[in-house]
Amino acid sequence: MKRIRGLNLGGWLVLEKWMTPELFESYHAEDEYNLLKVVKNPHEMLKNHRDTFITETDFLWIENHGIDTVRLPVGHWLFKADYPYFTAKEYVDKAFLWAEKYGLNVVLDVHAAKGCQNGFDNGGLSGIMEWHKNPKNINDTVDFIGELCDYYGNEKSLSGIQLLNEPHITIDMGIIQDFYKKGYKIIREKLGSDISVIFHDAFRLDQWEDFFTNNRFTNVYLDTHMYQVFGEISREADIFNLTNFVIEKRMKVIREIRQLVPLIVGEWSVGISSNTISQAKDDLQYDAYHRLLANVLLLAFEEADGWFFWSYKLSDQSVNKHPGWSFKMMVESEVLPFKKKGS
Repeated sequence: MKRIRGLNLGGWLVLEKWMTPELFESYHAEDEYNLLKVVKNPHEMLKNHRDTFITETDFLWIENHGIDTVRLPVGHWLFKADYPYFTAKEYVDKAFLWAEKYGLNVVLDVHAAKGCQNGFDNGGLSGIMEWHKNPKNINDTVDFIGELCDYYGNEKSLSGIQLLNEPHITIDMGIIQDFYKKGYKIIREKLGSDISVIFHDAFRLDQWEDFFTNNRFTNVYLDTHMYQVFGEISREADIFNLTNFVIEKRMKVIREIRQLVPLIVGEWSVGISSNTISQAKDDLQYDAYHRLLANVLLLAFEEADGWFFWSYKLSDQSVNKHPGWSFKMMVESEVLPFKKKGS
């Protein structure tokens, strides 16, 4: 399989407050569901965001900087939206049009399932995690995957479908794996074996050997998300301990898992904890911290079969607070070594 170098188009069709805080100002809402319930003109607000946050010029920028694939998070409201959500099919249609124009591949990522699979805002509804408690939610998600196949299966740029983003670590693995087998089956029945099927590891990267040994899958990836700010290493760690962690732990496990199944790092960033970054003595060291970590991460994840940075861009307010989470900012600041073609 060809190595994937990709970007997530996060915060576009599934809102996350930290990525676009301007949309949430003056409202007591932590997620898309609750924001749409309280905004005076939710459709107008959402349309303006979707029309401007990602456009054709972004796809041109992405292609110009050596990226080959975009991972597009979508919610269960994509085709048929229950209150208070709004459908988003016209924007996915545009994404495929632009992807084909600029020679990019697209991975459709089921980021938000009915009932919410993780209780996070990236599941569309924070503080609620009911997906696995009701078989109807799971069946609806399988049906939704079938709809993705029906609508976009003939798109030349479609390269993969991710069955579910980040099912929570507390959800029984048997439920997740049974769902994965159903999702895999419907994609193979509708699209054959040319489209990759991607399974998220449910935050248990070390518990998949039997699943892949006992089932005969073709053209699949296991997806793991590797950050360094959510407790994987002490938030007090200095930059040298942090980079050693990436080399000694992350790279090691990537090489091990690849012996079992093709592996992608579906989300990563150059986010650094406030405690670590505060150890920089001045702006020069602040910049050096990001450059060192960014390139060590990049080299480590190049050991996988592919990767997707989270995320391509952030809103103006968010990028000032979280620069390490914007690929565009990291490239234009020359922190990551992706030069524009011809430069």
